[in-house]
Amino acid sequence: TTSSSSSSSNASDDISDGVSLDRRVELTAVLRFAVPLLATNIVTPLLTMTDTAFVGRCAADSVVQLAALGVSTPLTDYTVTLAAFIPAGLTNIISNGVAAKESKQSLGAKTYGALIVSFCLSLLVAGILVVHTETLLSWLKTPKEVMAAASAFTKIRAIGMPAAYLTTAAYAILVARKDTVSPLACVCLAATVNVLLDYLAVAHWGMGAAGAAWATTVALWVGCGAILDVVRKRGYADAFPWGTLRYKQQMAPVMAFFGPITFLVFALLSIYTALILFANGLGVTVSAAHRIAGNVFAVAVLCGDPLIQAGQAFMPKYLLPSVPLRAAARKMAGLLQQVGFGAGAFAGTACAVTCLFGGGAFTNDAAVVSQVRAVVVPMCAAVVANVVSKSMYGVTVAAKQLVFLAAITGAGLVLFALALWRMNAVLVGPALYYWMWWVVAGYYALAIVCIQVLTFGGPGGMGFKGLFHDAPVEND
Repeated sequence: TTSSSSSSSNASDDISDGVSLDRRVELTAVLRFAVPLLATNIVTPLLTMTDTAFVGRCAADSVVQLAALGVSTPLTDYTVTLAAFIPAGLTNIISNGVAAKESKQSLGAKTYGALIVSFCLSLLVAGILVVHTETLLSWLKTPKEVMAAASAFTKIRAIGMPAAYLTTAAYAILVARKDTVSPLACVCLAATVNVLLDYLAVAHWGMGAAGAAWATTVALWVGCGAILDVVRKRGYADAFPWGTLRYKQQMAPVMAFFGPITFLVFALLSIYTALILFANGLGVTVSAAHRIAGNVFAVAVLCGDPLIQAGQAFMPKYLLPSVPLRAAARKMAGLLQQVGFGAGAFAGTACAVTCLFGGGAFTNDAAVVSQVRAVVVPMCAAVVANVVSKSMYGVTVAAKQLVFLAAITGAGLVLFALALWRMNAVLVGPALYYWMWWVVAGYYALAIVCIQVLTFGGPGGMGFKGLFHDAPVEND
C-alpha cells in the first residue's frame, strides 16, 4: 500500500527511480509531456504558413510574392536554428541539474549566461541580415523579378530576430522542468496575433510579402514578452546574477554545446538550403511549389521535436553516476524510439494528405499544386525517417555523446553532397527535385542505423555491445 501511494504521488515526474522502470506510467508521462510540446512546435511554424496562405491567395502577384517568401526562408527562419545549441544546451543543463539536485544559484547563473549569449547572437544575425540583404539573396540565386519583395521581407523579419532567439531560450527553461503547457499558451497568443495582422496587412491593406513580414515580426515580440513573463513569475529568474558577466560560470556551460550542435544544424541547413537552391534553379513554378512543400515538411517533422526534449528531460535520472546498471536506460530509450515510429507514421500520413488534397489552400496556380503532389512519396519518406531519428537524438544528447552525433552528421553530409553531385549530372528538371527528397530520406535513415548501434549494440549483440550495455559485475 505504501509503495502504491508513493507511486501515485509521483506519477507525473519520478514514478521510476532510475533503476527500475514502469513502462506504462513512463509512456503516459512522455505523452503528457510531448503532446502540448507538439502543439507548441506546430503552432510556431504556422506563423510562417499563415504568411504563405495569405500571400498565396490574397497578394496581387501571388507567384512572385510566394517565391519571395521561399527564397527568404534560409535567412529568416533557418538562421534562428544557428542558436539551436542554446535551447539544446539549456535543456540538458537544467534537466541534469534538477535530477542531480543542483543549487538554484548555480542553475540560475548558467541560465542567465545562456540568455546573454542568445541575445548577443540575435543582434549579430539581425545586423547582418539588414546590412547585407541583397548579397545574401543573390547567393541563394534569387530571380531578379523576386529580389525586391524578398529583400523587403528579409529586412523586416530581421527586426524580430532577438525575440525569436530569446523565445527559444525561455522555452528551454520551462521544458527542461517538464512544463510544456505554458510555452503552448504563449505560442498560441503569438499565432493569434499573427493571423489577425496577416488579415489586415495582406488581405485588407494589400501589402503582400512585406505585410506578412510585419505580422510575423510583431507576433514574435508578443510571444517573447509572454514567455519571459512566465519565466519571471515562476521564479526561475530570481537567482540570476544581474549585472555580472563571468564566462566560466555563466556562459561556458552552454557554449560547450556550440561546436557539435552547431555543426549538426549546419548540416541540416545545408541540406534544406540545397533543396531551395535547386528548386530556385528550376524556375518560378518549382520554387513556389517548394515554398509550399518545404513548409509542409517543416511542420510535419516537428512531430519529432518533442521527442528530442523528452529524451533530455526523462533520461538523466537513468544516467546518473549513482545508478550502477543501464537496464532501465535501455528500456526508456526503446520506449522513446517506439513513440518515434508512431509519431513518424502520423506525421507522414498528415504530410501526404496535406500535399495531395490541400495544395489549393496555399495557391490558385494549378501548375504549382501539381508539382507539390509530384513529390509526395519521397517527401513523406523523409518525414518518417526524420521523426524517428529525432526520437533517438534526444537520448544521444542526454548521454552526452555529442562528438558521435557530429561524426555521423559529417559522414551523412558528405554522402548527401556526393549524391547531389551525381544526380545533378544525370537528372534534369522536376525529376532532379523529386530525387533530392529521396536523398534527404536516406540521410536520416543513416542516422537511425548509426544511433541504433550506438545505443543498443550490433544485431544480436554482435560486435559493439551498445552504450547502455551492462558489463558483468566482477566479485572481489
